Amino acid sequence: MKKTTTLIASFFFAVILSAQIVPGQNHKGSIKAIDDQKIMKGDENLSHLMLHPNPHTHAVMNSKSSSFPSEVIGYTTYDLQTNGSVQNRLAVHDDGTMSATWTMSKEFNTTYSDRGTGYNYFDGTSWINQIVQPTDQVDRIETSRVGWPSVFGLGTGEEKVITHSTGLSVLNQASRSSIGNGAWTDASIGEFYMIWNRSVAGGLDGNTIHMIALTEPMGTNWSGSLFNGLNGALLYFRSQNGGAIWDIDTMQLPTIDTAHFLGFSADNYAISAKGETVVVAYFNDWGDSFIVKSTDNGDNWTATTFLNFPHDKYAIDEGLDLDSDGVLDQVYSTDNSGALIIDDQGMAHVFYGIMMYADDDLSDGSSSWFPSTNGIAYWNESYGADNTPSTVHVGDTSLWYSDMMNDHWIAEAPDLNGDPAVGGIDEVGGYALYYRSHASMPSAGLSSNGEIYMTFSGYTETVDNGSQVFRHIYVTKSVDGGTTWKTPVDITPHDDWDGMQECVYGSLSPVVDDKLRLIYQLDFEPGLAVQGDEDLVDWNAIHYLEVDTVGLFDNTTPPVSVLEAEDFNNRNSRVFDILGREWKTNFADLPKGMYIIDGKKVFKNK
Repeated sequence: MKKTTTLIASFFFAVILSAQIVPGQNHKGSIKAIDDQKIMKGDENLSHLMLHPNPHTHAVMNSKSSSFPSEVIGYTTYDLQTNGSVQNRLAVHDDGTMSATWTMSKEFNTTYSDRGTGYNYFDGTSWINQIVQPTDQVDRIETSRVGWPSVFGLGTGEEKVITHSTGLSVLNQASRSSIGNGAWTDASIGEFYMIWNRSVAGGLDGNTIHMIALTEPMGTNWSGSLFNGLNGALLYFRSQNGGAIWDIDTMQLPTIDTAHFLGFSADNYAISAKGETVVVAYFNDWGDSFIVKSTDNGDNWTATTFLNFPHDKYAIDEGLDLDSDGVLDQVYSTDNSGALIIDDQGMAHVFYGIMMYADDDLSDGSSSWFPSTNGIAYWNESYGADNTPSTVHVGDTSLWYSDMMNDHWIAEAPDLNGDPAVGGIDEVGGYALYYRSHASMPSAGLSSNGEIYMTFSGYTETVDNGSQVFRHIYVTKSVDGGTTWKTPVDITPHDDWDGMQECVYGSLSPVVDDKLRLIYQLDFEPGLAVQGDEDLVDWNAIHYLEVDTVGLFDNTTPPVSVLEAEDFNNRNSRVFDILGREWKTNFADLPKGMYIIDGKKVFKNK
């Protein structure tokens, strides 16, 4: 780990305007920052043009925004809920009851000795722990200091919460025989100290537990060791009888080995299961991002790469110059925060925040990230593996990006002031440090008719406290299998305090009916106390939010118009691109892309 300080000096600022990368753009002007994220276990001048119709849309305030009902179901002073991807923190059971969890502490210090699982249960009528003020928060459910809870129910009716115990150096499963009722009992899992688990229930009877977790890394501030040569090994566990016996223990899944990687990092992964199908996704930065999938309840696995990074086993300070021009390259990859769901046909759907990186100082042991990067990408198995070549695109200089990513850039944090750059009062520095894209922390769900919903935490440029911009939770959906996406809607506008409330770590139930159900963390200060900003310790509220899906997108901007050259007849119209540059060329001679004609967005498709 590196000391948490952000180096932001006299860098020229530019932001990403829209949702894709066009060869030949200059990406050298963006503000950048040293990647000094402290991983916690507890103890361009020009911006992107859109190349495809409506994979990305800006967010608006929906007419129903002020009526979304949310309820405080808990509090915590420990405000880091993940180092990367958001965990499954809300379990909606078949009978309509719900279990919600979060990492919780009630202490105002830096040791958080009481840290554990915050838990609340909805019995079909109300939440059993009625929270009026922070002091109403009940104690953790475990007997030792733990964190990172995954909550789920089993086919037997049992309830499980799996965490890692920093007090006992084990993975801990808290169990009770009836969902929502009875005393919790603790039991350890395995013999190795594993951290940052993700766990789900699956199998034909609902009693198989699939779990992934990371071995403790070695190096600064870590006391772990290499596991089969990996510095941080992502390992798989399985129990087919509800956690009584683990018949698979510390298994390395295909390709997750030293032939392809140097190691893995905390929370940069997700797991999902449906019946006998189980999928693990990994969201890398300086390496391939991929899924591994089993259709026989974890016996056999196959791997698919959805972002094919141009250099295998890249080591920081190694240097990357793909076009051999003597200038170290900038690269696009994931921001380590992603989401994963499986549909009724067993197909995996993947979402991830997009980030641009650079490693242009080969002596500092660090790389840089670009805080103004703004976007979320989508992939599903029907797209196949990413085969972007390990070369710079024609027209580009010292810049690499995945075609698969660029073709499916589906959402952004909103342009709310119409300039159309996305950047607020903190755009040249001082922003809240999550080390993530302006649009990040995705979470996803599916309806029975195949509609795909995705929530994310988005930088909300017009809402600030005088020095930092706040994040809100937005939602978008696709009704055509992920081809096009609705304009995102802010579902946490919080009209009080002019919206100055920080909404992050949204965890959406993967099952959507006439409602979206999610929990998220809220406070009155952008950033965190535990990581990044290292703000003063204070209470953070855990909100449960229920959103009616009917009419949710009725007040959003209509889709972009799509025109072929022969369809454009108005020779007197002035044509501008997304960057505001006027084009005097005939419409038929313009390159494919997005333009503004008579105040309307038009996509020229060839």
